[in-house]
Amino acid sequence: MSKKASNACPSFISNTFFTYSTVKMVEVPNSAIALLNRVIQLVICGYIALYIVWYQRGYQEFQEPRGTSVAKIKGVSSVSVKIPSSPSANHSRVVWDTTEYGLPPLENNAFFIATHQIVTYDQSDSRCPSALKSKLFCANKTSICKEGKPTPSTSGFFTGKCVASFENSSISVCEISGWCPEEMSASTDLQISLHDLSNFTIFIKTSVTFQRFDINLRNIGDNTNFSCRYHPIGDQRCPIIRVGDILEGLHTDIPALIKEGGVIEIEQLWECNFDYDKRLCYPRYLFHLLQSGDDKQSPGINYRTAYKYRFDNTTYRLLSKVHGLRFVISISGRGGRFHALQLFLAIGSGIGYMVIAGLVCDFIMVHVHKSRNTFRAGKVSLVRPTETTSS
Repeated sequence: MSKKASNACPSFISNTFFTYSTVKMVEVPNSAIALLNRVIQLVICGYIALYIVWYQRGYQEFQEPRGTSVAKIKGVSSVSVKIPSSPSANHSRVVWDTTEYGLPPLENNAFFIATHQIVTYDQSDSRCPSALKSKLFCANKTSICKEGKPTPSTSGFFTGKCVASFENSSISVCEISGWCPEEMSASTDLQISLHDLSNFTIFIKTSVTFQRFDINLRNIGDNTNFSCRYHPIGDQRCPIIRVGDILEGLHTDIPALIKEGGVIEIEQLWECNFDYDKRLCYPRYLFHLLQSGDDKQSPGINYRTAYKYRFDNTTYRLLSKVHGLRFVISISGRGGRFHALQLFLAIGSGIGYMVIAGLVCDFIMVHVHKSRNTFRAGKVSLVRPTETTSS
């Protein structure tokens, strides 16, 4: 046995490194199978040429754009003014321009339009009844108004007293120590006009770069007409967009969106083919609703700001709760240019699909065709090992 083992090692090395093996070819004179094989191969070749190479631009190397955007909003609106704590009060209207609703005035790749504002004037650090909206009813029982405990709305601390409501003297509520009057107990409600908001315009100025190709682009050309308005079919290159056109395509509750606020994405899709003139590359604008105003839990978007001032040695503040539309500008897409290596890789990956033709035809001949036994005998060789006896 040791002699056989010693001879096996050189034989294995010889067969591995010095013997060439190839696949046995079996010719089948069957026109139907041959035609099927060529049709499948032709379909695969068409898939490689039309889809992988042409449609998917497999002959190019790609890079995603990098860049930044700045937006400017223009428009003026008539804003309704209401006092929720005094329903019988006469409603008035004021005018909001960019300074009023563009808060904050500048963000990086984003901007905000205030649509609904709740303002509490002349707050001072003192004691006052809690707002009815806080639902801190006590009915002359001070057990729920435990002194020194913060209120659920975190607007102040309980004083331990039960007093008449500022909004309705027939109702008793807990007294608080904090910035008084409390928000919503003596606040003014301002809401923008939907009709005016729809006519606001957004001017987007974007610069992107494709560093691999040493190409820098802007969405504004030398011949840009700044009196244009963006339209997905009529004028795709215009950088000025009506807010109304954005809202109409969101398919959401617009009044709730105006009242509670929301988040909207403006996607700039740069699909560029740098085998042609780079000036033919410009973005498409897509609009997506990320946060709506009619969600059951935590709808919309809002934030609070306070402005402090002093009068007669007393510190006052003006508190504003602002709801609005936050627009986030994103940049996506890709730019491509011809590259020979990418072309060969695309063709090579497609050639691998050619084995499908042989697999389909072999399956038919071995398992389906009426002459399957004859084909199997010609294709498959059964080798039976011979038994040897050791001396």
